[in-house]
Amino acid sequence: MAEYGVLVHGAGWVSTEHVRAYQRNPYTEVVAISSRTRESAERLKETTGAVNAKIYTDYEQALADPNVHLVSICTPPNLHPRETILAAQAGKHILIEKAVANSREELIEMVKAVRKAGVKTVVSFVLHWNPQFMIIKRLLEQNAIGRIFYAEVDYWHHIGPHYRQYKWNVKKSVAGSSFLSAGCHAVDAIRYFVQDEIEEVMAYSNNTDRNYEYDTNVVAAVRFKGGAIGKLSSILDCRCPYAFNIDLLGERGTLRDNRIWAKDLFPGQTDWITVPTIRPDSGDVTHHPFHGEIDHFVDCVRNNVESHVSLYDAAKTHEVIYAIDESAATGKPVKVRYEASAI
Repeated sequence: MAEYGVLVHGAGWVSTEHVRAYQRNPYTEVVAISSRTRESAERLKETTGAVNAKIYTDYEQALADPNVHLVSICTPPNLHPRETILAAQAGKHILIEKAVANSREELIEMVKAVRKAGVKTVVSFVLHWNPQFMIIKRLLEQNAIGRIFYAEVDYWHHIGPHYRQYKWNVKKSVAGSSFLSAGCHAVDAIRYFVQDEIEEVMAYSNNTDRNYEYDTNVVAAVRFKGGAIGKLSSILDCRCPYAFNIDLLGERGTLRDNRIWAKDLFPGQTDWITVPTIRPDSGDVTHHPFHGEIDHFVDCVRNNVESHVSLYDAAKTHEVIYAIDESAATGKPVKVRYEASAI
């Protein structure tokens, strides 16, 4: 038997990749699958060949299974707060799909529950294990472009009727907002690369898909505590291929996606150096590096260390988003409050 038994809760598209990633990890076995319907849970079990997984339609019963040590929460985002709190109270370590909470009040209760239980968490900002992300991070750690003074990250994705989550993504009560629904990856990325906290935002928005109950397209100017400035955008109704644009301007050079301009590093450089690598250029979950994320989650549990993408860190990303949404709604600049992350 594996060292850790895993419960995958929710049987939608992304859950398949969670199951397959756990199956690749030598320390884990998927021992339970829970979903609101038995049919969807059975389908996930059959699709992934998780032959030893017990099927549950009651989440709390699944959490009570003594063979469950880790939980992946793969349900729609409005359900994540309650499900995270219940998992923490049951003493389970938790991987939470984003967004984790559509309101600051719910986020605060989640952080309190996780801290009280002392369980490990990872929030599914899976792009941290994308090769382009890893290359950028390594170059920044080597000071290849010097101190960043300006940064841009864009999430552009046509989440229309053809896309699997569209049915619930259009609902404000479920998805929350453009940035909560998907653009949160951009906020996480800019924080991850700049390594400083955003103190103020000014945002604008519009809507081009009237089925959405919130504005699909949002852009925000941001100011970091250390003086850097930047821009974030979350566009859910673009007419172009999926794009995750990254621009980092430093005092010694510049990074643009997988292109590098750093004459200190490359003497005599006359043009951009392009690194052929796997880029974050698809909204297909099968393209996302879940195996790296889940291996990291398991390592954190085994070694009793907090993840760099724990709920505590993700709370800061979400509080930036709450400020962006408030600014877009009011037309005024908004200070980021960082209440949940201060608990």
